[in-house]
Amino acid sequence: MASIQKTKSGWRYRVSYKENGKYKTKTKGGFRTKKEAELAAAELEKQLHKGYDINAGDQLFSEYMRNWFELYKKGKYSLAHERNIELSVQLVEEYFAGVKLKDLTRDMYQKFINEIGKNHTTATVRKRHTYIKSCLRDAIEEGIITRDPTYKVVIKGEVEAKSEELKYLNFDEVKKLIAEIKKDMKPKYISRYIILFAIATGARFSEIMGLTWDCVDFKNKTITINKTWDFKGANDFSDTKTFDSKRTITVDNETLNMLKELRKYQNELAMKTGLRNTKNLVFINSKMEIVTNNAVNKTLRSLCKKIGIKTITCHGLRHTHASMLLYKGVNIKYVSRRLGHKDIVTTLQTYSHILDEMEQKESRQVDLAMEELYHAK
Repeated sequence: MASIQKTKSGWRYRVSYKENGKYKTKTKGGFRTKKEAELAAAELEKQLHKGYDINAGDQLFSEYMRNWFELYKKGKYSLAHERNIELSVQLVEEYFAGVKLKDLTRDMYQKFINEIGKNHTTATVRKRHTYIKSCLRDAIEEGIITRDPTYKVVIKGEVEAKSEELKYLNFDEVKKLIAEIKKDMKPKYISRYIILFAIATGARFSEIMGLTWDCVDFKNKTITINKTWDFKGANDFSDTKTFDSKRTITVDNETLNMLKELRKYQNELAMKTGLRNTKNLVFINSKMEIVTNNAVNKTLRSLCKKIGIKTITCHGLRHTHASMLLYKGVNIKYVSRRLGHKDIVTTLQTYSHILDEMEQKESRQVDLAMEELYHAK
């Protein structure tokens, strides 16, 4: 049974409990009213009854999250996903140094979000918040803390995201780009092949560079994406972004013919020079080496400027592929699977601007249909 006492600094509680055969007491003061002290004591007794370690909240938030990452997250996801989680851990270690889990409040957490929002976009702040919130939810589940410090936090970044319009090419622009690339298509210009492949598949750059010849099925006209190339870490094969990113998608005849031409060139080059494609990669240069994202982006920018269209990055070609499919009325569920998104919600959020434009176009079609009905003879 808890005892409640009035002190000079307010009300306090004292709770007696048994731990490892020994009796101990837990005291906390500074409550404004007797009722607040009683409620806090009741919550503590509830935790003791459930068998929770009531002293676990004394550990540092930063240490708890680092251990959470090392034990439950590290080595369980792709390297890129793992790096994103660790960035959140590093932020916590920087901003919450010396802060105990039990002392973490909503006000402290909101101030933290406001601070990192000064130098990041809203999307980046939300990503960091997602991992931190997940960690704290586990702390609640373990009974280490009883309330969620991230409850109803306002996520806002002050750095503006790049304009959605600049992230993809429209259908006419893509036709111009492809026509320009095909004017001088040679296997030694590997960046051009990568650009065309990105347009045709919507694959991520790391997925394209991690593609091996055994994943190309010329007979069934498909490619299987089951790994990536890690440029930032091991400089070798790595896992896909998520489990859902592993997928098999159809490929058109033009793209398959391009790949056949590329494979023939690689085989002839190996016979001529003695160089070997040791990783069995689809996209490598004439030295049997992998090319960087910067190299491909440089070629893409040059081509875009030459034909007078907006310049985009290789990642913008992924958005271009998705945009073309949506504009052509392809089912969004299929588009989501083809892109390797975790779920259709991701696709809806990413391409909401395109879907809004399509909705406006469709609503006009309804108006025209009704007019046709009214004026039918």
